Amino acid sequence: MQKGQIRNVLLGGLAFFLLCYELFVARGAHYYTVSLGILLLGLLGFFLHFEQGRPDVMLLTMIAALCGVAIAGRIAFFFLPQVKPIAAIVILSGIAFGGEVGFITGAMSAFVSNFYFGQGAWTPFQMFALGVIGFAAGILFHGRKSGRVLVSIFGFFAVVVLYGGIVDINTIFFTSQHPTPEIVVGVYLSALPFNLVLGISTAVFLFFLYKPVLRRIERVQGKYRLIDKEEEK
Repeated sequence: MQKGQIRNVLLGGLAFFLLCYELFVARGAHYYTVSLGILLLGLLGFFLHFEQGRPDVMLLTMIAALCGVAIAGRIAFFFLPQVKPIAAIVILSGIAFGGEVGFITGAMSAFVSNFYFGQGAWTPFQMFALGVIGFAAGILFHGRKSGRVLVSIFGFFAVVVLYGGIVDINTIFFTSQHPTPEIVVGVYLSALPFNLVLGISTAVFLFFLYKPVLRRIERVQGKYRLIDKEEEK
């Protein structure tokens, strides 16, 4: 494994450790601390990605803009439960700028938008889940030519399997202190319709936003030379 991959595995392991602490030790009492910890780990991975250099100011501006769009999109569709563009924006950020940016966009968007929807023990799990989706999108599609159909299919399964699978862990352990296989199956089955709706809406948003959003990002990248230091070497 390369140094960057080892670093990401270690940081991901630390974030997972924080989730375990929230579940088994804090029992949901320290969700703000855990949320900030996950966010700081994501930021650390992002800045370490540049090693001796530092990210361009315009790149940071673009990331802030993507986070703002993701947050605003989630709030704007509040009247349609589970129909949200936030996961689509997170995936597009990972595709455009790489896995580290995808993770930061996902974690930050979930944390900030929950000041509107409500903070709670579920927040760290939503942050980690959206971050993982953004990171996976960067690993799979960044720097590669991929069609919007393939990306849309990825978005559907990423939301249903990854996001739903991670966030529902919180529900399982706060439903019962001693979860049984029956409880686990029951929670996942009861949440499946909601996850399917979110997955389908994410795929639809990706299908229509993929080309116009990435085209505009590419124009900004070309104008301001927002290129990874690794790509310049």
